[in-house]
Amino acid sequence: MKCIIKFLISATDGRCLTLLAVFMVVSPLPSEGQNTFYSDNITFDSPPSPAPATGHYVQQYAESGILFRPLGSFGFGRVGGGGFRPDNGTAYLQATLGDSLQFNFINGSAFNLFSVDLAEYSTVVPDAVTVPFIGYREDGSTVAAYFTTDGIIDGSGPLADFQTFYFGSEFSGLTRVEIPTWGWSLDNLVVAIPEPSTGLLLVAGGLIFWCCHGRRRV
Repeated sequence: MKCIIKFLISATDGRCLTLLAVFMVVSPLPSEGQNTFYSDNITFDSPPSPAPATGHYVQQYAESGILFRPLGSFGFGRVGGGGFRPDNGTAYLQATLGDSLQFNFINGSAFNLFSVDLAEYSTVVPDAVTVPFIGYREDGSTVAAYFTTDGIIDGSGPLADFQTFYFGSEFSGLTRVEIPTWGWSLDNLVVAIPEPSTGLLLVAGGLIFWCCHGRRRV
């Protein structure tokens, strides 16, 4: 794909490159059957990041084009970690009593889920928790995964508080995901987005090349 892009760059002028960039942004995502993706790790570390052992309540959070919101009127926590809370050295999201979470791309793009790090709520509430992820797909169907933490948490101690869980291939072509429960801590959400197909890029490049060079000969 990189070779194709280099060819398109060498074959077009600045105006045509603008057209190509616009096409890449607005073109639809490919079908589920394609296997080429780029991924983004949502770390919840965007500034202003909470200081260690602190946290605050928020009604929404956005990172890398994805918007996180509660399902109802309650918000959710954005936490620096440490102290009596889970600690992995970075900020993360947390749901206390009555909280919930949903997320989707702000521009409506479909996406796949690859993995997520989960932990218990705190050393005060250290019980293992089952966290449901309900995915809503483009075709109107829903998928679900239920991840249960191991109940091992020591806050700022030496134990690993967070575990990594992996989603199945059915978590593809999603328009939004909901987590309708509380008592969890969440970090490092890896989202995969299908890249435009090689054939689509070739067609786009050919059209733009013809358009730009055709005008020069007029």
